Amino acid sequence: MANTKIRVLVVDDNLNFLQLAQMALGTDDYEVHTATDGKDGFDQARLVKPDIILMDVMMPRVSGLELMRMLLADEEMKQIPILVMTASHFDPSTEQVFKQESNIKGFLQKPCPVDMLRAQIALALKK
Repeated sequence: MANTKIRVLVVDDNLNFLQLAQMALGTDDYEVHTATDGKDGFDQARLVKPDIILMDVMMPRVSGLELMRMLLADEEMKQIPILVMTASHFDPSTEQVFKQESNIKGFLQKPCPVDMLRAQIALALKK
């Protein structure tokens, strides 16, 4: 039973949020990995092969949108479900771009209650 943890990769340039996610999900059920931008997130995804990715939209170097496209273009990673998180209100056109992609499983507004975050992860992994 040792390796039944859900591997979650959290990609966000907000360090406070990364710490919060680690505390919220750093339980027996999850193995949390973090990255501070899309480039780092892509490298981490390749390394840890996460079960799900939680990702911010606005990040330095490589944005959430670019990261999503990089993941989709990669044979090994295009099936990984992604939850998009944002602190700002979503521009409807941006949301449409994300919604068209098969690997986007939902949107979360930050800050988001821990139980809601866990529920969203569970839901995304069931789809």
